[in-house]
Amino acid sequence: MVFPATDEIYAAMKAHNLNSGIEAREDSSVLHVGINTEKTSFEALYISRSENNDVALRIYNLIKFPQDKLDAMLECINAANLRFRFLKFTVDEQDCSVDAAYDFTIAGEELGECAYELLMRCAGIIDDCYPAFMDVLKS
Repeated sequence: MVFPATDEIYAAMKAHNLNSGIEAREDSSVLHVGINTEKTSFEALYISRSENNDVALRIYNLIKFPQDKLDAMLECINAANLRFRFLKFTVDEQDCSVDAAYDFTIAGEELGECAYELLMRCAGIIDDCYPAFMDVLKS
């Protein structure tokens, strides 16, 4: 099933010339969109699970790191989360990867444009944090 929020966000991404695609699942719909920033590239997922405008923005496997860097990466992630209020970085300890999450609910007709703006803000935050993440890998 494809929920209305997914369709609205897809239309906005298309209007901004971003390549994206929709995946219909049994209990959710997911919009995949690829982003290239100055410092990295990643795939963002917009996940909708209801007819309402509640959407989860997820970025998985932003950075992969070796197990011996886990403690240092956790410190780095904690520092990034203190600097930025809404985009939250997490560490998947099993996959040894850095993920990012943003949950939002937007009422009204501008859901697609708001989702696009949030993606651009997240891209900026990731670019700000990316050098510190890379420093952990190099140390």
